[in-house]
Amino acid sequence: MVSDLVCLSKSISGYGMPMALTLMRPEYDVWKPGEHNGTFRGYNPAFVTAARALELFWSDGALEARTTALGERVGRALADTARRYGLPAPRGRGLARGLPFRRPGVARGVCDAVYRGGLLLETAGPHDEVAKVLPPLTVADEQLEPGLGVLDESVASTVGRLTLAA
Repeated sequence: MVSDLVCLSKSISGYGMPMALTLMRPEYDVWKPGEHNGTFRGYNPAFVTAARALELFWSDGALEARTTALGERVGRALADTARRYGLPAPRGRGLARGLPFRRPGVARGVCDAVYRGGLLLETAGPHDEVAKVLPPLTVADEQLEPGLGVLDESVASTVGRLTLAA
């Protein structure tokens, strides 16, 4: 099977612009140059900033090595939180991690609590039972550690509140 259209995007620019494009069969590409543009047609400033981000961040192995190390730190912190509160083992790898909960609504409660603490998390899983932790690859140490603390405190307060209510 060959698709007529394929939309692709990835936030790789590092400058707040997603790089996106649309691939299409030649017979459907009826526009003249400049006639159809937009974020899914190919946004030139995003291509420029993405190319610059690749030059800056991926010109050597430093970001990759740092990302690996940060991922291990996040993994250890989530494992500690899971052990402390009797949660299932965290999921994921690198800086894409998830903290699963057994009871419905707990992950949403944790995400709400971390939001009040100044962070953004979202839920995942077939029943929204996982709080997703996705810090940027360029997260600074002075941001990561306090953020993990906010997450741990949010889990404590949410799990504690649900235990008291049961």
